[in-house]
Amino acid sequence: MLEPYCLAMVLCDGVHRDAATGKHTLLGTFNTFSSQEFPTAAQFVVYCAITDGIGTMPMCLRIVDAEFGIAESDEQTPNIVFETELKFTFDDPLTVYELAIGAGFPIPKAGLYHCELLVNGNVLMSRRILAVRSGVNEGGSDDE
Repeated sequence: MLEPYCLAMVLCDGVHRDAATGKHTLLGTFNTFSSQEFPTAAQFVVYCAITDGIGTMPMCLRIVDAEFGIAESDEQTPNIVFETELKFTFDDPLTVYELAIGAGFPIPKAGLYHCELLVNGNVLMSRRILAVRSGVNEGGSDDE
């Protein structure tokens, strides 16, 4: 069985797919999430382009708190703050499949997180998300 390969993973506010051409337009790409207070709600889309797979495979998109290290795929650990699972069928290993996966979850605190895409329990790609507190003073320090 071929192992899929992730060509791209982009965090964005939304994805538009043109019905006539099938082309995707990514809206509002980012890698930093800002809020005045935590915990706070986050809602965004993860766009992925994947190729080289064949057959039906379990996929997982998860957001993990980097403070706790790498998440274990076989158990629930405190660093997983969001996780969604789906099965995806790769009909042709030469086709590039484009996916838009919605993610909505509370971000518990400011800090570094990783957005991970897994297939068959293996991480295909990971992107960093930095959650920062907005409203920094003129002098550059936080009011905490």
